[in-house]
Amino acid sequence: YWGEIIDPDGCKRNRLTERNQQLRDLAQEFEFINSLEPGKILDIGCGLGHLLSGVNNNWYKHGVEVSSFATMHAKKWGHIFEGSLENAQFPDEYFDLVVMYHVIEHIEDPIKIIKETNRILKCGGSLIIATPDFDSGCARRFGINYRLLHDQTHISLFSADSMHRFLRDHDFHIDKVEYPFFETRYFTKENSLRLFDISNISPPFYGNFMTFYCHKH
Repeated sequence: YWGEIIDPDGCKRNRLTERNQQLRDLAQEFEFINSLEPGKILDIGCGLGHLLSGVNNNWYKHGVEVSSFATMHAKKWGHIFEGSLENAQFPDEYFDLVVMYHVIEHIEDPIKIIKETNRILKCGGSLIIATPDFDSGCARRFGINYRLLHDQTHISLFSADSMHRFLRDHDFHIDKVEYPFFETRYFTKENSLRLFDISNISPPFYGNFMTFYCHKH
């Protein structure tokens, strides 16, 4: 997963070389993080640590990651626990901010992880959770050719509606929802024209990704 991969368009990618690109892709998330009073941040499923690397060093940075390979690379950016969130056994109400950036769709039991997130987050603390929308316009138009169905590790599939209910049911207040696209490198004429041909893999488009900014009641 962390080496050389083939994306849904058949292009070769190497995540190890994509740090600067990902920092640009995370511009909205960093804008929100930088608006908060620095404290303790936890990045669940932190991967190679790229998000933590872009967070102001006034934050006390933690990560959780199941991959030994990714953990080794992420340790230069913060305190990284190798294993599951539950096994990390963080204290109650320990973190000011928890981030789950395109992680929950890979989790077999989302309810278990959101309950643990609620436990370790301070009252009033913030949660950023980003995931694909599997009921987006592109998902409906392209069906089985929806690009985000072609990752076999996507096993917990949310829509905007189900994510709203999921967060509210677990004591989170949703402050805003963003659908990053038009300000990204994916907003191109070429990708827009690909919407006309549903026989091929769907293009990156508005609504594919959704990012929820919440706080714990």
